[in-house]
Amino acid sequence: MKRAAASAAAAFALAALFAGCGGPSPAVWRGSPVSVVRASADRTLAASTATVALTLAQNTAGTGVSGTGAVDFASQQAVLSLGRTGSAAARDDRFEVVVNGGRDYVMAASPSGAGMPGTTAGRPWLAGTPAEIAATGHDRIAPLDTLIVRPGVGTALALLRGAVDALVYGGQEVRGEGTLRVSVHIDLQQAARASPPNQRPALLEAAAAIGPVLWPADVWIDQRGRVVRLEMAEDPELHTTTTRGNLFITDDGNPLALTDLDFYDFGVAAKISVPLPGQVVEAE
Repeated sequence: MKRAAASAAAAFALAALFAGCGGPSPAVWRGSPVSVVRASADRTLAASTATVALTLAQNTAGTGVSGTGAVDFASQQAVLSLGRTGSAAARDDRFEVVVNGGRDYVMAASPSGAGMPGTTAGRPWLAGTPAEIAATGHDRIAPLDTLIVRPGVGTALALLRGAVDALVYGGQEVRGEGTLRVSVHIDLQQAARASPPNQRPALLEAAAAIGPVLWPADVWIDQRGRVVRLEMAEDPELHTTTTRGNLFITDDGNPLALTDLDFYDFGVAAKISVPLPGQVVEAE
């Protein structure tokens, strides 16, 4: 009863928000916030492809990695080109990541010439499951390894099918477009159960690696019901109830590392090339 009352109150608040702006809310934003968030996953994945921008910030100085790439939702493929940011930018490390279903490929380069562990100039790509690459490459690519053990860039949207609660933050602009921002908690097992069979393995693998936590996240939904930004706490086990309001300190008083995924240019052809077998070293 309390949850139903909360959902009704949130829906009323959303209607009031847009009435105050001089117009009704888009149809895809109506209904309970949880159902709006869950539906946004399918609407975005139905767009087939998108350009993606990723930022992983470990502290308030922006130390981490960031970059851009493309994702093909239908084939569960993605490609990202990333570099270090903040105080780590001086290392001038560059990373290329290719996601091909449940198999990942990572290549590293820097002025020092250091690549991924075990790779050579002729075989520069380290390949394997996300867990294998994260374990083998941790010392070379951290904090990127924490991102790799999650579902791929495209499959990350399927996490939203596991939203178990939702709090409407309000309207915000993303890349010049009005969006609805909602704070949620995500149950990975629920996300897997609500996803098609071909998407479940990556979600279940992430759930096994992360454990039974409710993952705090914020999602920005455009007026066609698609996700244009997804922000997640880097460590879902930290004591924080939400990333809402751009909080950067947890309830424990520790810095809250955040990962942001922006999706745009939906439907534009994604050029993704999987490394050839002769270019690859298998992670052990």
